[in-house]
Amino acid sequence: MKQILFIILLLFSVGEGKAQINELVRSTPEAEGIASRYVRQFLDTLLTFKTMQIHSCIVVRHGRVIGEMYPTPWSRDNSHALYSASKTFTAAAVGMCISDSLITLNDSIYRYLGEYFPEEASDTLRCITVRDLLTMQSGLPVDTRMRTVETQWLRFYFAQKPRDMPGVRWAYDSIVTYMLSAIVQKVTGMKLMDFLNRRLFIPLHITKAAWEESPEGISCGGWGLYLQPESMAKFGQLLLQGGVWKGVSILDTQWVAEMMKAQSVTGKYGYQMWQCTYPGWAEANGAYGQYIDVIPEKDMVVVITGCNYQGIPHQKLIKTILVSHCQNKPVAVVRRTLHRKVNGRVVKTYQLPSDQELLREAQKKYSIPTAKGAASSHRCIRDVTIHLAPNILGWQRVTVKPSMNGLSLKVTDTADKTYTIRLGNKKWTESTITGQPYNPRPFQNNFSNLPDKWKVAGSYGWSNDGTLNIRLCYTDWFSGADLSIKITGAMASFTVKPADSGKRIVTTGWIFN
Repeated sequence: MKQILFIILLLFSVGEGKAQINELVRSTPEAEGIASRYVRQFLDTLLTFKTMQIHSCIVVRHGRVIGEMYPTPWSRDNSHALYSASKTFTAAAVGMCISDSLITLNDSIYRYLGEYFPEEASDTLRCITVRDLLTMQSGLPVDTRMRTVETQWLRFYFAQKPRDMPGVRWAYDSIVTYMLSAIVQKVTGMKLMDFLNRRLFIPLHITKAAWEESPEGISCGGWGLYLQPESMAKFGQLLLQGGVWKGVSILDTQWVAEMMKAQSVTGKYGYQMWQCTYPGWAEANGAYGQYIDVIPEKDMVVVITGCNYQGIPHQKLIKTILVSHCQNKPVAVVRRTLHRKVNGRVVKTYQLPSDQELLREAQKKYSIPTAKGAASSHRCIRDVTIHLAPNILGWQRVTVKPSMNGLSLKVTDTADKTYTIRLGNKKWTESTITGQPYNPRPFQNNFSNLPDKWKVAGSYGWSNDGTLNIRLCYTDWFSGADLSIKITGAMASFTVKPADSGKRIVTTGWIFN
């Protein structure tokens, strides 16, 4: 009854679509047992890796935020694609269905999805259980391409011949999580997103959430969830607290414990969560650098979002910079002074900023570098339309136009959508576009429930040789790219360097005036 009243009150208090930020209590690192200089060192270090562009980081201890950054042009109210970190949210929904006695771990999935099985399904296929899906031990082959070309995912998946008996081999497969989403939808009568909205997101006061759907009208489950970084931190804190939020049980405590401990034959995977390098830690982990690290030993949660192509040793950094310096009680604020001496005598004393003040100032100034180059050039490209060969951005043609505050790109993409991207020099300028963002794994019209519009921040600069340098960040997605345009006569060289690969790809362009 208490839980029902709690949810009803929240339903009335939530503003539809309104971003929920700064709801977790903010504190100082010293009050929570760690010196500010270590939090600042951790945040600074994350930005030193050339293989990853950091979009956000939140450090929570004792349920309070003690450090955070959102390097410009990203901000705390941007949603972010979670990729496979979505899987952990699906596991939470499965736990709720078990608590509601709608399913059990040892149920054959044939009981729920049998209508999608072949007419003469083998005994091996019928033996796959809910537990086997949760632990990624279904025994069926992994097919990462299927979801971009097929429209009947369930029937296609179960039409495959099992490679192993269920439960004997671990194989990472996002489609097994999709099957869990389908089961949740079957037993609750609601899509996974709608079910979690009622049972998880609203109780946590998360109102800005969305989930991609399959051609079958099922939340993708294994990927496709969009959340703000602070919403990710709330979920991590919920897991850290054993499923209890503000005195109300949202998830069964035992289920949370089972999610976070080793469950597979590899000993490295729980229920849709990874075991970390350090014992007792657990992590929701998504492609390109989306992390929710739960660290019970220090009552800590760390959230990181970004775009990488090699990964970074984030767990080691958390351990060596943060965890190793955590104390069980508040620590003193370090204040320093500088003495000016004349002939050995102190003639003036200067009070230097404290570590707390330095951290606060650093958090305000974190930024992703803008495109290099000058605001103008005698060799500027002006009002020139470039027709492009097929390229990874999906652009057919682009027109470079001067504007009052910089430049703009008028883009027509392969879907025949035309939109304008504004660019600032030595600053970020944001635009809203109707075309899709750059995606290393194209949507290929096989997913639905995607946004109609996307945000992109842009900057530009001219090189001495007349090359136009551009940097784009898709701030409600996860990707970005560096571009360069060099015109020689009637030809153009169009170079793209995506943030997810770091590889330069050159495309030819033609100018027809």
